Formats: sequence, structure tokens, C-alpha cells
Amino acid sequence: MNLHRTILVGLLGLVVVAGAGAYYHRLAEKYDRLASTPLMPSIPLENFPMLLGHWQGQDVPISETVLKVAGNDDYLSRFYAHRDLRLGVSFYVGYTAEPRRMLGHRPKVCYVGSGWIHGETRNETFRTQNGTDLECLIHRFYKTGLAYEEVYVLNYYIVNGQLTTDQSMFDGLSWRRPKQIEGRLAYVAQVQISAATEQAVRLFGSLAADELMDYMP
Repeated sequence: MNLHRTILVGLLGLVVVAGAGAYYHRLAEKYDRLASTPLMPSIPLENFPMLLGHWQGQDVPISETVLKVAGNDDYLSRFYAHRDLRLGVSFYVGYTAEPRRMLGHRPKVCYVGSGWIHGETRNETFRTQNGTDLECLIHRFYKTGLAYEEVYVLNYYIVNGQLTTDQSMFDGLSWRRPKQIEGRLAYVAQVQISAATEQAVRLFGSLAADELMDYMP
């Protein structure tokens, strides 16, 4: 290769590198702009009804430490009691515009980390008040000893308006940066309904599911 051709190839390489650098710089700026304006719920989750059918709710505070670890952009934490059936459920919704944040926060991780023993997890369906059959996971956890305890958790995710039990929908390398759909960031909401009986989580879930979708973007 003569000197003239060597110089041309070298200049071409510099142009390619410079062009790639400019492209990634623009891409990074684009992600930064998107991340600075996350896709939030259509209605803040705190406005979810306190009275839902025969269920009366009350807010359950979450510590700042837990909120920081969860990294949610919005959340709902309530206890609902049924006025007639003497049933109670804990209702938690965690919402984030960065789906990768949700990966480590699921019942089989959080409950076991809090001292519960995982009994089983089943793929199930439940029917909403509108007659729609939705897929969910039902987990059972327990604690042994003199004060034996058992808890059932009905769990599913809402990813860009689609209900799923499959975490792979927001896992993988493609989610390591903010994801966008039609120029807006994507989102994921995790729903957890927990109670001492499976009947309670199913009953409340069938009532809350349709209402909750009105709050999603």
C-alpha cells in the first residue's frame, strides 16, 4: 500500500470513528431527554379509590429506605378490608418508566428475603368484573414454628398496557437503557395482592384489575 492510499484509509477511519462518536452522543442525549421526562401513569396511583365495592382501603406507608431500593416512579400501598366477609388484603402496585428496575423486585425474591419460605407458585387465571380472564401467578409462602403463618400472593405485570406474568418481556440487554415506544418511554407496573387466603386475593383481584387499567398510560 503506497503512502497516499495509507493516508486516505487513515482519514476514512477517522471519519467513521468521528461519525460513530457523534451518533452515539446524539443517542445518549436522546435517552437523557427521555429519561428526564418519564412516562407516568395517566392518573397518579394515589387517586385509586379508597372504597372499591365492599372493600374499604387505608394507606400503608412504606419506609424511605424501601422506596429508594425499589426505585419506583409511582406506587400504591394499601390495606383493604371487606365490610361483610371479614377478609383483608394488602394491595401493592409499583410503577416504573425504567423496566429494568423491576427485575429484582418480585415475590419469590422479596418474601424469601424477608424470612418466608416459598411453598409453591402456580400459573392461574382470574375473571375480572368485566368478564375478562386474566393470567396471573399465585404464590404461597409460609413461616414455620409455633406462630405458623401462611400468605398467598396474586401477582402479575402490566407492560405498556399488556398484562403478563412473563418477566422476559422487560428483561435482557435491550432494556438496559430507557426503552421508548412511539417516542415515549415504556413502562412496567407490578401488581401484588396478598392475603391469608387464596379466596381473598382472587376476590379483590377480580374487582381491582379493570379499575387499575384506567390509571395506566
